[in-house]
Amino acid sequence: MTETVTPRFLGHALLVSGLDPRVVAWGKTAAHLWGIDTAAARAPAEPWPMEFIVPPGFGDPPGCLVREGGVADSDVTTHLGVRLTGRERTAIDCALHLPRLEAVTVLDQFLHAGLAESRLAARVAALRREGDRRRVRSVLALADGGAASPRETWIRLALCDAGLPAPRTQIPVRLPGGDRTCYLDLGWEEFRLATEYDGEEHHTATADRRHDEVRRAGLRELGWRIIPVRRDVIPARTADYIEIVANALLERGWKPSHDHLLAVMSRVRAARRRPP
Repeated sequence: MTETVTPRFLGHALLVSGLDPRVVAWGKTAAHLWGIDTAAARAPAEPWPMEFIVPPGFGDPPGCLVREGGVADSDVTTHLGVRLTGRERTAIDCALHLPRLEAVTVLDQFLHAGLAESRLAARVAALRREGDRRRVRSVLALADGGAASPRETWIRLALCDAGLPAPRTQIPVRLPGGDRTCYLDLGWEEFRLATEYDGEEHHTATADRRHDEVRRAGLRELGWRIIPVRRDVIPARTADYIEIVANALLERGWKPSHDHLLAVMSRVRAARRRPP
């Protein structure tokens, strides 16, 4: 997914970046400029205030969070006219400094856009502090370039955090007739169960809904069950959603241990008590 950078955001970034050749956009600001949707489940879409690395004594431009220091020349580039950290450095910074959900969301999108996981792993190995290496590796282990949107990331993490089997992303299924292959957002092939995010952009119009109905009818003919997820489900109704998926997995042959199932139920109850 490519996030649109608004003229207001870009204009402010150009203004601050132009104040000094040593000023570099980094973190969520750099990610947003690279076209990454940095929104978390409970955060505004645009990452304000802006984040810049500045030389000592530079001061604090309005609407900005600054961090004094420098960036290696090899980690600095120009994109949309703004000096910013390169994609690899930006991904590592976000994995290191953002909350877990946001960090995985950002890495998913960088990987989806073609950033090589092996390149990121090499950058992690070069980090000087062991704590930093552990932190970034833990985020990278959760990342999956198959996620086509932030909400698909949030759905996947909600399922895994509840103790359900980790779903595979972008599962190819040849529809009846053999002339067309569709790709399921998230699912478990052995149980012929999938869950898909029905976002407003591609699933609201009448033609979109008709396409979904035809596609899912073909999947049902092949024995698949599809659990759709609307935009308002995560995070507001996460507990209900997890319970539906867990019951569907059990009906289709998932056999967790008794203790494992109790743990899943406990996490569902905890999610239900959590404010939306």
